[in-house]
Amino acid sequence: MKPEGIKFPVFGLFCMALGGFLLHYRVHPPSRDSFNLIAVLFTLFNTLILPVMFFYRKTVPWAYIINATSVVVGVITMTWFSIANWKDPVSLYYLMFHSTLADSLILIGKLPLAHVILLSWQKLDEGKQS
Repeated sequence: MKPEGIKFPVFGLFCMALGGFLLHYRVHPPSRDSFNLIAVLFTLFNTLILPVMFFYRKTVPWAYIINATSVVVGVITMTWFSIANWKDPVSLYYLMFHSTLADSLILIGKLPLAHVILLSWQKLDEGKQS
């Protein structure tokens, strides 16, 4: 039995991951550098496997941990990439519109979605114990 209301947050995670995959593939094509394959494979896993893991009680804790880890690693990596390739003068405008800040904020949006799913599973488990 699955908790009510998790399909939409899982679909949200899927859409965010698919968008990340398509963005990574466009910005960092593996054909240009084999190192780019890591980001493409990681986002492909987040798109195809991770959302499915949130539908099964036994894999929800792992999905939650993997999701949080991928967000942290993604934000750190994108920040490093942005700093390493910085060419513009340092200003608030360039920080907001010429860095990976927007990408990082979108990625951070995966955390509350995963948390809603986890809380739904916990609520279902509490209802079974009563």
